[in-house]
Amino acid sequence: MKFKLLAISTFTLALPLGIWLSVNALSTPDIDVVSNYNLGTVVKGKVAVANLPLRNTGNAPLKVEAISTSCGCTSAKLSSMTISPGGQANLHIEYDSNAHESDRGTLERYVFISSNDPKDKDLQIKLSVLVEGKPTSMISKKVTLSIP
Repeated sequence: MKFKLLAISTFTLALPLGIWLSVNALSTPDIDVVSNYNLGTVVKGKVAVANLPLRNTGNAPLKVEAISTSCGCTSAKLSSMTISPGGQANLHIEYDSNAHESDRGTLERYVFISSNDPKDKDLQIKLSVLVEGKPTSMISKKVTLSIP
C-alpha cells in the first residue's frame, strides 16, 4: 500500500513538472543574424551603411536587451527591441570613416547584441571595411548596402 501511495504521489508531482519543463524547453527565442558582414570599400570621408535582417526563428518572443559597438565610429540601431516568433527587425549599422583621422586600410569593427536567447545571450557581428583615399571633407557622405 505504501508503495502504491508513493508511486501515485510521485507521478502526481512529476507529471506537471515534466509538462512545465517540456513546454518551457520548447518555448525559446532563437536569434538569427549574420555573424560577419563586409561593408565593402569606402572612400575616406564617407559613411558606409548596412541594413541587416535580425530574425527570431524560435517560438517565444525575442527580447534584445542591449546593442553596442566596439568603437564610436560605428553605430547600430534595431527597429524593434522585441521580435515575435517568426518575425524580424531591421538592424541599421553605420560606419563613419571620418570619425578617426588615421582610419585607412582594412579595418574590423564589431556590433554586440545581448538578448534573452538562451543559446546566444551575447553575440557579436564582425564588420569589415576597406577605407581608401584622402579625406574629401569633414562632412560625411553615406553609402548604403543591404542584404535580403
